[in-house]
Amino acid sequence: MSEEKKISKATETETNNLFENDYVYVSPEGDVVLKKTSFFDERKLTTVDAESAEEQIKAFELAFKNIESKVENYFQEWSGKVADQTEDAEEAFKNLTKEITSADAVGDFEGLIKNAEARLEELKEKAKSAVEPETESVESSDTEPSNDGEKGDVETYYKELAEKAEALMDLTDWAYVSMEFDNIDNNWGEGPDPEGVDISGYRKKIDELRVQFEEKKQAHYEEQKKRREQNLEKKNELLTELKKIVDEEKWTFTKEVGKIKGKWERVKSVPADKAEELEKKFEKLLATFDEHKVDRIVKKMQQEEDNLTGKLVILEKMESFLKDLDDDSNWKELEDDFEKLSKQFRKIGKVPVEKNQEIWNRYHGMQDTFHSMRFKHDKAYRNQIETFLSKKKKLIDQAEALIDADDLADAARRVNKLHRKWKKVGNLPQKDENEMWDRFKEATDKFNEKKADNLDVLRDQEQENLDEKMELIKKAEDIQDSDDWEDTHREMQRLMDKWKKVGPVARRQSGKIWKKFKGAMDHFYDRRRDHFKEVKEERKDNLKEKEDVLDQLKALRDHEDPISAVEEAKPLQEEFKKAGYVPIKHKNRMWKEYREVCDVIYDRFRAAKAAVDVVGRKNIDNFSSDDIDEIRKMKSESSKLYNQIKKMQSELVQKKESLSYFKPSGKSSPLLDEVNQNIENLENKLAEKEDRLAEIEKKIDLVKKEND
Repeated sequence: MSEEKKISKATETETNNLFENDYVYVSPEGDVVLKKTSFFDERKLTTVDAESAEEQIKAFELAFKNIESKVENYFQEWSGKVADQTEDAEEAFKNLTKEITSADAVGDFEGLIKNAEARLEELKEKAKSAVEPETESVESSDTEPSNDGEKGDVETYYKELAEKAEALMDLTDWAYVSMEFDNIDNNWGEGPDPEGVDISGYRKKIDELRVQFEEKKQAHYEEQKKRREQNLEKKNELLTELKKIVDEEKWTFTKEVGKIKGKWERVKSVPADKAEELEKKFEKLLATFDEHKVDRIVKKMQQEEDNLTGKLVILEKMESFLKDLDDDSNWKELEDDFEKLSKQFRKIGKVPVEKNQEIWNRYHGMQDTFHSMRFKHDKAYRNQIETFLSKKKKLIDQAEALIDADDLADAARRVNKLHRKWKKVGNLPQKDENEMWDRFKEATDKFNEKKADNLDVLRDQEQENLDEKMELIKKAEDIQDSDDWEDTHREMQRLMDKWKKVGPVARRQSGKIWKKFKGAMDHFYDRRRDHFKEVKEERKDNLKEKEDVLDQLKALRDHEDPISAVEEAKPLQEEFKKAGYVPIKHKNRMWKEYREVCDVIYDRFRAAKAAVDVVGRKNIDNFSSDDIDEIRKMKSESSKLYNQIKKMQSELVQKKESLSYFKPSGKSSPLLDEVNQNIENLENKLAEKEDRLAEIEKKIDLVKKEND
């Protein structure tokens, strides 16, 4: 739609119309209204929604172009006939004007009709001027100049003939102009003797004009011939289309045949030798189609009567079915049976239109009866219906809450989601379903009305959302080439989360910006996948390297010198760690095997180290592992005893020092007796532990001597 036709923002604010130009406007309610002209009053064409308003206007503007083509066809048909059939031409123009003024189209009707009227008047004037000279020729006024024999009059005579020839060049009545050129030639031949007057220039001019006219006439006839050939081709194509419909027996294609018939009538002249044959073929095919169409209509009416009988039989079965229901009925089985009858009823086709509403009312009435009885007697069904009812009431509440929402863009998206959720909730009994749906639809309709009344607000909000999403796109594009795979991955996920939280944008932009945003993400993740493919290959190499190191470590488990084995294991451990990551599925296995083999090596090392501590590295080969274990245990016990003895000795010193606090007295003191008793007991225990320590050290020496 051209920019000059679109209404300015200021006018749109003043009128609140969804759209307006010089010829039409779309009201806030979506009514497409054609503006008043001098040929018709303001009238409504159709009703549209806000999103499709401009598309509908474009369709109506295209329809106006078809009307302009009809006007051109009219003048092509009648331009050469106006003189002989003036009344018929005027009547055809009158009918054309009626068709134009009643057409559902958008355009400059006033300019089109006034221009057409002017063209018709021009044709009529030319036709009139073409007839008048012929009448006046009897009186020798135009074609036959006066001849009084004088020199000035002689030149005037031939000059007027040349001027007459020049005037004929503006006419398109080819037969009349040809006749007039012949008359000019005759009058030239019968003209006065030039007697020395040079009239060759007038003769030359007349001859040149005659040649130009003949070329113009020939070009016109060639154009007419070409147009007739094109029309012949069009009619042959239409004939082929109609024949195909008839041959394939598509007797329901009434609408398509109607379109073909309309196109046929709009295609005018064809070569004369083909016209009659074409019309006969077309009329014959039309007659064949109409004959079968009547047969089809009769069969359709008979089928509708048969369908009515079938539906009445099903309804009688339903009535009988309902009479047998009671409290003890198996409602699950009954639901299946009743649903079978319902499917049979719906499967049967159309019935006569005058019976349709009555039949469906009876059907819905029996559905309501069945569901009411089941609701009363079937607790599980009642719970299910109450659940559905609760969900739908909740959806209604949510829809009603959105009516006063400030964020229209977000609310519009939520309304669409509510509609999708509504469809997923199970159906209620028909009466309740209708009631709930009416409430839900009323709420969503009110919101849509508010949205239509505040389109400028909605557009502003959508623009804000668009700006925010464009910023997210920029951020995604800025990092799409990053090699920081993990941090960038987290940032991309964060941008995606923010994208989901931003409200909707205008539908025409939604797909485009999403494609751009997703393109940046896909670019990064494609690179990331390629990177990890390389990493995967690298990790395979790492796995091979670690397996080789692991094999060398496993060989050290049985090394004859566990202490030397640790020294050899340490550089291998460094190699294992430096080898890098392995494929994830092998990670745990490799680590487990590595820890197990290292544990064995170091356990043997710790055991060997302990043995060295016990018997010395030089003597270790002289002792069996059992002897070393026995010595270690005894040394461990002796060490504990030694610590205990030292502690007891320190405690004994303290207790003996405490005796100095008691003053000498000949009397008995219970507290002093208790301290003396404790000292005696501690000395006895100390003696026992010292004896045990001496015994253990003796045994250790004995074992060592036996292995020297």
